Amino acid sequence: MSTIALSRPRAASLRLRLNPWLLGVLVLAGVLCLWNLTINGYSNEYYAAAARAGSESWKAWFFGALDPGSFITVDKPPLSLWLMGLSARVLGFSSFAILLPQALCTVASVGLLYATVRRVLGEAAGVAAAVALALTPVTVAIGRVNNPDALLVLLLVLSAYLLVRALESGRTRWLAWCGAVVGLAFVTKMLQGWMVVPALAVTYLVAGRPVLSVRMRQLAVGGLAMVAVSVAWPVAVSLWPGAKPYIGGSTDGSVWNLILGYNGFGRLTGSEGGMGGGGATFGGAAGLWRMFDAQVGGQVAWLLPPAFVSLCAGLWVTWRAPRTSRRRALWILFGVWALVHVAVFSSQKGIFHPYYVSALAPAVAALSGAGVVLLWRWARESWAAWALLAATVCGTAWLAASLLSRTPDFAGWLRVAIPVAAVLAVAASLALRVRAPRAVLAVAAVAGAFALAAGPASYSIASLSRSLNGDNVTAGPASASRGGFGGRMGGGPPPGGVMRGGRDSQVSASLISYLVEHQGSAKYLVAATSSHTTAPIIIQTGKAVVTIGGFSGGDNAPTLAQLKAMIAEGELKYVLVSGTGGGPDRGGLGHHELGDVARQAGLGPARPLRGQRVSTVRGADGHARSPARSLRARATHPLAMPPERSRGHAQRGPPTSEERRAEIAQTRGRIGELRW
Repeated sequence: MSTIALSRPRAASLRLRLNPWLLGVLVLAGVLCLWNLTINGYSNEYYAAAARAGSESWKAWFFGALDPGSFITVDKPPLSLWLMGLSARVLGFSSFAILLPQALCTVASVGLLYATVRRVLGEAAGVAAAVALALTPVTVAIGRVNNPDALLVLLLVLSAYLLVRALESGRTRWLAWCGAVVGLAFVTKMLQGWMVVPALAVTYLVAGRPVLSVRMRQLAVGGLAMVAVSVAWPVAVSLWPGAKPYIGGSTDGSVWNLILGYNGFGRLTGSEGGMGGGGATFGGAAGLWRMFDAQVGGQVAWLLPPAFVSLCAGLWVTWRAPRTSRRRALWILFGVWALVHVAVFSSQKGIFHPYYVSALAPAVAALSGAGVVLLWRWARESWAAWALLAATVCGTAWLAASLLSRTPDFAGWLRVAIPVAAVLAVAASLALRVRAPRAVLAVAAVAGAFALAAGPASYSIASLSRSLNGDNVTAGPASASRGGFGGRMGGGPPPGGVMRGGRDSQVSASLISYLVEHQGSAKYLVAATSSHTTAPIIIQTGKAVVTIGGFSGGDNAPTLAQLKAMIAEGELKYVLVSGTGGGPDRGGLGHHELGDVARQAGLGPARPLRGQRVSTVRGADGHARSPARSLRARATHPLAMPPERSRGHAQRGPPTSEERRAEIAQTRGRIGELRW
């Protein structure tokens, strides 16, 4: 079996070979990622707002701040935001501009996986692996939204390619580049970017060309490069000489706390600072079969059985190969990659979104794609191999039919066609062992490919016709999507002028227009709790906004003292007081505390906007500002504004709790029940 090893002149290895099969796969990936792309609107408005901020302010771009005023950052490192911010600066801020980088990253990942596998196992295996990755539903999903996972996948595949180059040459520089790329993966999604390290290290330690002591020194150099690149941005943030934003997702504003807590070990233990327990909400309960459950199965499970069988077959075939065998090294590389990710994702007790398994997809695609080619060739020599190939095809077809049965309203004919194709493929594949016309082998190949790929392909294609929820993106038909927080997070302004954020929040375009018109010299346009409220405002206006509590309202920013100071200094004139927020138990400010701050700053009653409770607070300049009576503000948040029409109320002091309840009851009687 070792005769499959490739032997090419060095000059040929440096040429970019775009054969028709590869070109077809790249076109397929491009269509799946780019077709009807803007149907997703702004997708995840949390990241879209940060991209808008980065297109307006270089400081916000560097920090990954949520708004151009750099009040608070998103809860992820900024590398993917840097790409979106640059794209928005070049193309102008739009849905297409912020979604394009992720689509291109996904297409590049497909091509790079082909190059990685082809260097070791040949053309057919490379094309098969690329096809498998291009058709994996979660791969298509992350390529059509603005989450950082598409860039993460590209960097992980690139690290694998660089490791293969290191295995070929034995040179340290390739390992140093590999470590640097893993460091960039860290700057994309922090510790998740390091999950590929065991696969890279074990593979080189086992199959590297130099002696053991040299291999260990080389790995140390690669590790140093990885750490240096990984900490470059956190160190720069820590040493920033001037004012800097609060680090979203942290408990103390420190980037190191974010790395080790919310984006680190807290994801494993469920102690992400008040956000634990999300794993079961989004990705099903932790356990051995999580990769096949209702939330995750349709995203990546389709090719898990052939990937496992292929890993075992690949290691068996190369068991007696020399230590430096690159073919065995490739099976080790992608096998350890897959096993580590499955183990971590299956046991993760903290926040776990189904789209996280996009980092597993390249390993599964490489194992299953290259493995099917291996089994096909091996079946020519052994009845046992033929039986293994037949069992793999039938088992994968059964799993596909099972996954499709979870969405009975979608492509019901496939639940019949896939098993039929599997049986036909197995029967026709007997031609591998007995004399038969070549046309029979062609039938076996086509039927087998359909049985293996039709299921994931159907889910991937279904993603093109619907707007994907960037907050908890899932591929497949709408009936397979369970959404994020129960509402669509993104998509730009819907009909009627109402800006929708997550959790069914609404901020009317007319309210935003009023705030912009009356901002005056204030630094911030408005303050509101959580990015679900503020992100649509930032996207539409490009203005600095105070996002109280960060993403979900639970971050300790701003403090009560900071909010009072911003109001007193005239930096902030308007506050949207919602019924959500962190509150004392989660670290953020609750709406009762916001009301207290407003009252202490001179809050008084004002004539309410339609559909909205309104209060007033006197600004630093003392001038009165009030919304027009005719303004239709359909946002369901109370609005604190600079004072003007509450002199009588201000003279007798803040209202008592009984008076406040009576005022709210009267307001509700005029405008109807508040939904927020």
